[in-house]
Amino acid sequence: MNYLISERFKSVQGEGVFAGTPMAFIRFVGCSVGKKICNACDTDFEVAHNWRGGGTFDNLELLAWAQDFPHICLTGGEPLNQDLEPFFEESGIEKTFHIETSGTVKIPKYLQESARLWLCVSPKPGFREDVVAEADEVKVIAPGLGSGEGWPTISDALRWAGYGKTVFLQPRNLRHEVDKNNLRIVQDLVLQYPQLRMSVQLHKILGVQ
Repeated sequence: MNYLISERFKSVQGEGVFAGTPMAFIRFVGCSVGKKICNACDTDFEVAHNWRGGGTFDNLELLAWAQDFPHICLTGGEPLNQDLEPFFEESGIEKTFHIETSGTVKIPKYLQESARLWLCVSPKPGFREDVVAEADEVKVIAPGLGSGEGWPTISDALRWAGYGKTVFLQPRNLRHEVDKNNLRIVQDLVLQYPQLRMSVQLHKILGVQ
């Protein structure tokens, strides 16, 4: 199966539980939420950037490119707009796939049954509670990426943490660097609510992709 890829690169994960872990990142073109809602989004997912490794590839080409990395991050945009089953069918059991989703797309059955999936849900307007319930970690942007309604609140974050989820607050950052004001807001919140954790986008501090 062929996929239109915005970019692909190898770097350290900058967010969440696996921060600091080397990963092969595959960013798909397109997002069913879109930048009209996420109007402060810092990610280029609209087109294929050939100079950043983007283009059209099948799943075997992408897996061959990532072969030395046990952790592969499928991101976007919205990766669950794609049929990802071929990745799980063709890869070895030593691979863990990290899917970063908006929580707005139902999790397909083949992913629900996979032991090789790490699901990170960063809820956007229209998020589904059943998708958040499947998450291995939840990442709430503070303040949200847009100004409209439907963004998760601190009450949502606390509720999900109460269900036993690992819930991160992550500052809404600038394109290439951390927003220090928003970082302070998040730090104050996690000190007020110690059942939450802070994710700072380590890659922006290190100055890597």
